[in-house]
Amino acid sequence: MYAVIDTETTGLLPSHRHRVIEIAVVLLDARGQVEDEWVTLLNPQRDLGPQHIHGILTADVLGAPEFVAVARRLGELLAGRMVVGHNVEFDLGFLRAEFARLGVVVPLITERSMCTMALAGHLYPGAKRTLGACCAAAGISLEGWHSALADTRATAELFGQYLQAFPSPPPWQWAYEEIRGLRWPELPGSEFTPTIRPVHAGGRHGWMSRLVDQLPRVPEPPQADSYLALLDGILANREITATDADQLVQVATELGLTRLQVQDLHCDYVSGLADASWAAGGITPERRSDLDRVAVMLGYLDSDVDDALLKASSGEYVVPSRPGADGFPVGSTLVFTGDMIEPREVWWDRAVAAGFAPQEAVRPDTTFVVAADPDSLSVKARAAREFGVPIISVDAFRRLLPPEEIPQQHAS
Repeated sequence: MYAVIDTETTGLLPSHRHRVIEIAVVLLDARGQVEDEWVTLLNPQRDLGPQHIHGILTADVLGAPEFVAVARRLGELLAGRMVVGHNVEFDLGFLRAEFARLGVVVPLITERSMCTMALAGHLYPGAKRTLGACCAAAGISLEGWHSALADTRATAELFGQYLQAFPSPPPWQWAYEEIRGLRWPELPGSEFTPTIRPVHAGGRHGWMSRLVDQLPRVPEPPQADSYLALLDGILANREITATDADQLVQVATELGLTRLQVQDLHCDYVSGLADASWAAGGITPERRSDLDRVAVMLGYLDSDVDDALLKASSGEYVVPSRPGADGFPVGSTLVFTGDMIEPREVWWDRAVAAGFAPQEAVRPDTTFVVAADPDSLSVKARAAREFGVPIISVDAFRRLLPPEEIPQQHAS
C-alpha cells in the first residue's frame, strides 16, 4: 500500500539541474509492515555537490547506474502505492524532475502523499522537525544518517508507529484509492546491478546535529518547515557553504517566501540554536565558533549570538571580549554593494572614520561585505559567497559604527 522513499541529491534545486545520486524505497503493507526494500547509488554525470552533507565520493558512483537505467524498476516499485517521506515534497520534486528528463510525466502527486514531518506535528503538538528528533521521540534508532536507506528505514518505522494512531482504514484511504487507479507511462530501463554506498559514506556529525534536532517546528508561514528542514540538513554538518547559501535563496523564492519572512526565520533559527546550545550544558570556544559561523552565513553577527545566548541563559552567559566590534577589528576591509537610501560615498566616509578600510572589489582576503539586500545576486555578493566572505545588512553595519558615526534617523 505504501512506498517510503528518501533521496540524496547534488543540491537543493531540481530546477537548477541538480540530480538524484542515491535513492531508497521501502515497501509497507496497510499495517505498516515491511514487504521489501531497494536502494542504489546513481551516477548523475556531473559533480556531486555537497559531499560534506551526503558523504558520497565520486569513486562511489563511477560504476553506478544512471537514472535512465533504473527508471522502469523504480516505477514498478512506486506505481499504485501512496508515497511516504520525511519532508516528502523535496524528494517528490526531484523524482518528478528525473522522470521529466526522460520525457515522461509520472503521477507522483505531493497532495496525495504522506509526510512524516507533517504527521508528527499533527499527532504530537510541540514535536520537533527533523527526522532524527522525531525518531528519538519515538524510540527509533537512526544509524547512518544521510544515507538514503538508513533514513528510509527509519521513516518507514516512524510511519508504522504513526499508523497506530489512526483507524483502519485510515482517513486518507480515498486518496490511496485514487492513486491506485492512476496509470503510469511506459518507462525506459535496462539491466543494471544496484550499487550500494560504501560504509565510509554518511554518518552523523555530532554536536551541531544534536542541536538542530532540538529546534522547534514553525507553523507560519506554511512553507516555513519545508524551507527550514533543508537548512537543518545543511547545518547538521556544522557549516553552510557559499553554494548552500545561494541555493537557499533560490529555494525560498521557489517556495514563495518573502525576504522579510526569511529574515524572521533566520533570526528565530539563530535564537533557537542559542537556546539549544545553552541547554546542552555550556558554550566552549569551539561551539561558540560553530554558532558564529552559522550566524554569519545566515546574515547575523557575533553580537546577535551574544544577545541570543544572554537571553537563553537569563543573563548568566559571559560575553567574550574581542578585538573590535563583533569580531571585525579596526582595519578590517569591507565592500559595499547595492543601492542604499543614502549615497554610497556617505557610507564609505563613515566606514573610514570608524577605522575600516573600504574596497571597490571583493577579494579572497576581504573581511566582510555590506549589502543593501543580503540576499543580493550582484557580482560582488556572488563573489563574496564564492570566497566565503560574510555578507551583512546595512542595519548590521550601522551597529558596528561608534556612536558618533551612527547616522541619525530623520522622520520622513
